[in-house]
Amino acid sequence: MGRLYITHYYFPGTDPWKNIMNLPEEEAFRVAEKLASEHPDTTSFGRFADFKNYYPDRNRADEFVRDAFIKLGGRPKLLHPYSFVINECEYLRQWFDTNDKIVFDLEDIPEDQVSFTLGDSCALLIHGQVPTVLTKAMLLEGISACGSVEKYCQESLGKYAYVEVQLWDKPGED
Repeated sequence: MGRLYITHYYFPGTDPWKNIMNLPEEEAFRVAEKLASEHPDTTSFGRFADFKNYYPDRNRADEFVRDAFIKLGGRPKLLHPYSFVINECEYLRQWFDTNDKIVFDLEDIPEDQVSFTLGDSCALLIHGQVPTVLTKAMLLEGISACGSVEKYCQESLGKYAYVEVQLWDKPGED
């Protein structure tokens, strides 16, 4: 099957462990406005320029995935996950215009703290589609049945660029 790892891309100079969605709402809006104004020409901060629309959509997506993951046996420690992708994703690397990233071996991530969606969970809900939420075991079973991560992604994703990974706890934190 090959090595499976998860990657989180982040904008240079930012703290990858800070999730704007974990801030109180008023503070989140202030931070979003600041980031959007400081980085007007960067794709990754574009969602903050329209935060009044992004914020409720992101909240809805996180709640949907979290609830579905709990029904599948997950025990998320956070209300809003850290977003990763399976292996690498050139689309997101370019979106953040960086080589700055965090990488973890998937085998090191506890099963009850990681979920997956086929495509971007927020974008799917915005476009009226219901995200397919998977556990680690479900993902590994699907990859095994296809023979490789690449073939699994090719067969499962359709027009979507990546398998989104929701990490529900910071690795090493208890």
